[in-house]
Amino acid sequence: MKAVRLQSYGDVDQFRLEEAPDPVQGPGEVLVRVAFAGLNPVDAFVRQGGFKKLQLEMPAILGIDASGTVEAVGKGVTGYNVGDRVAVHAPLKGHGTYAEKVVAPLAGLAHLPEGADFRLGAALPLVGLTGRQLVDRLGGVRAGQRVLVSGALGGVGRAAVQYLRELGAVPVAGVRAERLDEGREVAGEALDIGAAGAPEFDLAVSAAAPVAGRVVARVRDGGLVASSVQVPEEAKAGGRVRVENIMAKDDPAMLQAVADAAGRGELVLPVARVFPLAELAEAHRILGRGPQGKILIEV
Repeated sequence: MKAVRLQSYGDVDQFRLEEAPDPVQGPGEVLVRVAFAGLNPVDAFVRQGGFKKLQLEMPAILGIDASGTVEAVGKGVTGYNVGDRVAVHAPLKGHGTYAEKVVAPLAGLAHLPEGADFRLGAALPLVGLTGRQLVDRLGGVRAGQRVLVSGALGGVGRAAVQYLRELGAVPVAGVRAERLDEGREVAGEALDIGAAGAPEFDLAVSAAAPVAGRVVARVRDGGLVASSVQVPEEAKAGGRVRVENIMAKDDPAMLQAVADAAGRGELVLPVARVFPLAELAEAHRILGRGPQGKILIEV
């Protein structure tokens, strides 16, 4: 199969389009022919060697999100058949989604419903899981409760907004002043996260690193911020507000719920650019500039 493999940790010049051995599914795994791979900021972090405890054998295939079609199923697999359309959240083991084929465990699979195409399917997994797990970390969100969501125009934020609505809560998009109209379109209500304002929320989701401190300032004493980004230490001074960070974990039932929401048209993730597999290096360069929308690789 064709794959883009990282030769050593570093910049995008370490990517090479090469022939690589076809992966083989084991028990409890599914072989997927990749249609699109989705890029995430964590991909660049891994490429640069940012995870000190993660030492991949080189050359390595990166990428954790994809969509495609099931080609084969391993022993003991139920619920998936050859030809099924799926979304994939692959483990970080150096055998990822920047390739024509990928093996995925059942924990990282979801069926793509009719209303979700392969492009959307590849954009969903990591941001969808993260957005929902942030909301779950808030614990017991009540119907009608207003919840601040920073980064509401990004993938994680959009997933959190959709899930809050599904729970009957009232999401409020915390965005820059020039994007208030977009924030209202996504969440229904929006505020300028950069402006000074009195604390008015008990719960908040923080998914935009540049304004993480501002989010804390908008939460009342004793409130809770669930964050997927680092919150400045000075913003936590005194423990006035509890801040809990999360990293997304595999949850196949939750991933299926994300895919189903997309299939119903309730979760929409804008795509900024689509690149062919051979142009993965350029895609990573664009990823580093913080595009407004997902970057996808068409395989």
